[in-house]
Amino acid sequence: MWSKKAAAVTGGALFLALAGLIRLNYLFISAGLVMLIFVVLASFLDVWMPNVKIRRETTSDNIFENGDMSVKFIVKNKGLGIGFVEIYDQLPPQARITKGSNYTLLYMRPWQEVSFEYSLKLPLRGHYHLGPVKMRVKDAFDLFYNERIEESVHSFSVFPEIEILEEQVITSRAPKLLSGAMPLNVIGTGTEFYSLREFVPGDSLRSVNWKALAKKGKMMVNETVREDVMDVILLLDAREVSAVGGGKDTPLEMSCRAAATYAKQLLDERNNVALMIYGESVEKIDLDRGEHHLFKILTALSSAIPKGNLKLEIVMKDMLPYIPSGSPIILFSSLDDDHTISEAFTNTISRGYTITTISPSSLDFEEKMKRIPAQPLLIARIERDNMISEIRSFGMQVGDWKSGEAVNTALQGF
Repeated sequence: MWSKKAAAVTGGALFLALAGLIRLNYLFISAGLVMLIFVVLASFLDVWMPNVKIRRETTSDNIFENGDMSVKFIVKNKGLGIGFVEIYDQLPPQARITKGSNYTLLYMRPWQEVSFEYSLKLPLRGHYHLGPVKMRVKDAFDLFYNERIEESVHSFSVFPEIEILEEQVITSRAPKLLSGAMPLNVIGTGTEFYSLREFVPGDSLRSVNWKALAKKGKMMVNETVREDVMDVILLLDAREVSAVGGGKDTPLEMSCRAAATYAKQLLDERNNVALMIYGESVEKIDLDRGEHHLFKILTALSSAIPKGNLKLEIVMKDMLPYIPSGSPIILFSSLDDDHTISEAFTNTISRGYTITTISPSSLDFEEKMKRIPAQPLLIARIERDNMISEIRSFGMQVGDWKSGEAVNTALQGF
């Protein structure tokens, strides 16, 4: 392809040649012909442009919100050609470059290898990719160039930001959350005595209480309990209404950060954790533990988008039969636009479960954006306070999380 420089030189050469013919000025004609010959000869030199190969290296495939990712490009000329090489790496619109640049112009010599680096930061969770790479190779005179797109795409995830929670942030009738591994006494094989019961076929003779046999005249067996960890259910509201606000200031973004913080703390204490995200449908990450499970949860949280309007009562009716008895449920929701909240909590309590609710207030975002007049906003706040008081009257814990508060600070208010 012709560059602007080549077009300008060719235009100037034709002008000089024509002007020389009109005025019979052989100096003008000679200069114009020399320039034309130079352009023609240079056009055959494009085969001697650098034969460039590029390779991208990154520090990680996953980062957290506001975390830095370093990107390194290694550019190598695998031929004898010389010339200029322009490289532009396409970035996600949300990315901010903190160091270096994703554009560079290099002069490549035969068999030369050059590298350049840049760092970027993404403030919002999600799944992103770098690339493709736009590349322009020019000849040594910068008259002609070739463009191509390298389909070098690097996909990566941005996980919700995680804070460190202090111990005993939440208490409930079940063992305390976040105060270490949650012990749950389950009848079965164990060392701690629980009760006596009559012998039934199939019981091991090792469990027979011979003193009780001598006293009562019938065979009795010892029933023991074993200690296990608690199964914790994280329930995230990703309905369309959770997108109120903008950027990181939305109920959904705050809920994702809180859920990630809880999941990290609970899994560090060796508890089993499950994640359920409801909006248009219910997406589920089954109970498990360990670092690999934390990765699954963070990936699911990064994928959560606001859509649908599935009610909490329907979600509870579907999920409660599959939740182990006694497992605490932690709900992350703004509690907006859902008339089934009271019924959902009532049904959950009647089945012996407890719910801890962490509720980011969407009214704070509405106030910042000034989309609601002062009087209706005041009425909405009163209605929200009444709803939270009603839920607390059931014996449930509700944290009214204000905009701008850190996760750790907000959860200490229970």
